[in-house]
Amino acid sequence: MAFGGSSSSFTLPHTHNNALSNDGGALSQTLTFMGADVLYSLITDNTAQVNTNTANIATNTADIATNTADIAAIATPAWSRIVNQSQAGGSAQFNVTGLTSTSKYLMFTFAGKFGGGDKLFLRFGTGGSIDTGSNYSYRTGRNGTYSGSGSSTAIELMTATSGGNNDFFVSGFMQLNAPSDGSGTADYRLGNLTIAQNDTTPDNYQTSFQWNQSATPITDIRFYANGGNDISGTLCVYESQD
Repeated sequence: MAFGGSSSSFTLPHTHNNALSNDGGALSQTLTFMGADVLYSLITDNTAQVNTNTANIATNTADIATNTADIAAIATPAWSRIVNQSQAGGSAQFNVTGLTSTSKYLMFTFAGKFGGGDKLFLRFGTGGSIDTGSNYSYRTGRNGTYSGSGSSTAIELMTATSGGNNDFFVSGFMQLNAPSDGSGTADYRLGNLTIAQNDTTPDNYQTSFQWNQSATPITDIRFYANGGNDISGTLCVYESQD
């Protein structure tokens, strides 16, 4: 039946397929315009999910703040270079002086060269002078063959091949103030070095050493060739930050 005045008409069936005028448009198009979030809210109550997401955001925000603080707390790198020294020759000794390190460890990198059949030795010093006393012990392996000495006046690292290409590279670590019992300054300072020598057949050396000296800090480091041939190259020394 009709409603209202004389112009009223019966309500037409709604199929939402545009077959009839004023039909409201295709249902699929209407739903598409709504968007996924609107449709989802019509289908289910997502209050619990919204609360969960809000809590996760708060947790992530706190984590970001913590990480930012941790990053800011790293004020210095794990290792700090305290020596970057080069020489082009003119001396059979390569001396580093004036160190004031009191950290727990030192790290060495030394790219150098010396001639003849010289041997390369290492010594350390405190108070501004090199220790030449019988306070060193070492064990050196050359391509798997080991030799060593205790109560020596220096640490023997390698022997150059006479007449060959005597480029070498030294890398390693040394303990300064980290005794095994954790009580303070070490009674003995221990270290380990790896040396590679560039020759027709490259040689590899492994040297473990001990220096019977507990005074701190180390002030001097000396690499030297016992036969008097010039040493050239670049030595870098790094100290730990802890």
